[in-house]
Amino acid sequence: LFTTTLRSNSPPEPSAADIYDVVIVGGGPAGCALAGVLGSSAALADARIALVDPGKLADAMQWEPPSDTYLTRTLQITSSNKRYLDSLGLWDQCYVDRVQPYNRAIVTDALGGGKLDLEGAALELESPPAEGHAAYMIETKNLVGGLLRSLTRSGRRVDIFERAKVVGLSTASEWPVVTLSTEQRLRTRLLVGADGGSSLVRKHAQIGTYGNKYGQYGLVATLCLEQLNQTAFQRFLPSGPIALLPFPGGFANLVWSLNADLVQLLKTAPEDAFASLVNAAFRLSPPEMEYLYSLARAGATAGEIKAEAKWRLSVHANNHTDAESCLLPIVAATSPRSRTSFPLHMRVVDRLVAERVALIGDAGH
Repeated sequence: LFTTTLRSNSPPEPSAADIYDVVIVGGGPAGCALAGVLGSSAALADARIALVDPGKLADAMQWEPPSDTYLTRTLQITSSNKRYLDSLGLWDQCYVDRVQPYNRAIVTDALGGGKLDLEGAALELESPPAEGHAAYMIETKNLVGGLLRSLTRSGRRVDIFERAKVVGLSTASEWPVVTLSTEQRLRTRLLVGADGGSSLVRKHAQIGTYGNKYGQYGLVATLCLEQLNQTAFQRFLPSGPIALLPFPGGFANLVWSLNADLVQLLKTAPEDAFASLVNAAFRLSPPEMEYLYSLARAGATAGEIKAEAKWRLSVHANNHTDAESCLLPIVAATSPRSRTSFPLHMRVVDRLVAERVALIGDAGH
C-alpha cells in the first residue's frame, strides 16, 4: 500500500500514527531489499516500517522492460544472496528471464600476460554453489521493481512514502525525526540511511568519510554479441580494466575504466568504430591500442578505424588459436544511446552506525 501524503499549513507534531520502529531513507536496491527482509520477518510482525524515497516508486514497480536491449545500470548478485531473497519471496517478482546466471570468469593482464580462470566455488565462498551458479547479473531497475512489487502484493508490513524528499533530520527525546517535503514527520526508533553516496542520513549522524578521486571514469554500455555467452571477462589495461558481463540473448554489459580524455573520445566515437575498439581492447597489446586511439584523436573515419582494427585483430586471431581465445565473444554492435560514464572515486566511512542510525549500500561506502 503506497501511503497517501497529506498536506497542511504547518507540520504536525509526531503522533502515534507517525511513530515507526524503522524508517529507511532511500528506495534503491539496498533500501528496498532491507524493507523486504524486515517486512518478511516473523520476529518483527508487530513492527512499523517505512520506506521513503523522493522518486516515483510506482514507476519502478510498473516498469516494463524493453524487448530489444538491456539497461546499463546493473548489479551482480551472489548465489547465496539470490537464494536468500528467493526464500523470502522477494526474487520471483523480478523478470527472471532477464537475469543471467554465470559460473565462470576469465581475468587477464595485458602487460604481464597473467591469467585467472575462475569457476564455480572460486567465485564465491561456498563450495560448491548450491544451484550450480556462482553469480547472477540483473538490471538494477529489474531488481528494484521486483522488490517493490513483492512489498505491495504480498501484504508485507511496510509503508511506502514515494515522491517524499527528506527536508529535515532532527532528534526528539533521543529518537530521530524525519521531516518530508509532504509536511509529514516520521519519528523512529532506528533510522537507516540507504540514500546513496551523498547521504543526508550520514551527514545528520555526523559520520565522517575519507577517500580520493581516481581521476578516471567508468564507461558503461550495452553490447550486442555475435554469439550467446555465459562467461564474464575482464582484462587489465594500462589505462584501466575493461569488463564484459553476460546477459541473456547475446547481450552483455560493458564496464571500462578510462582517463578523462579517453572516455570522452570513446563516448563520442561512431557506434561501429566503438564496437571495433572494444573487441581490440580485449585482445590487442597496449601499443596497438594506443595506435588505434591516435587514429581516433586524429579524426580518422569510422571506416578507417574499423579497417585498422580488423586487420590487427585478424593477425591476433591467427597467432592465438587456443580454446580460451576462441571463447571470448565478438562484439557485433552497441545498443543505440547506451553509452554513458560516471566519475570513479574511493570513499570510506568512519563507521556504519551511530546512535539510532545505521548506514547501508552506497551510504556506507
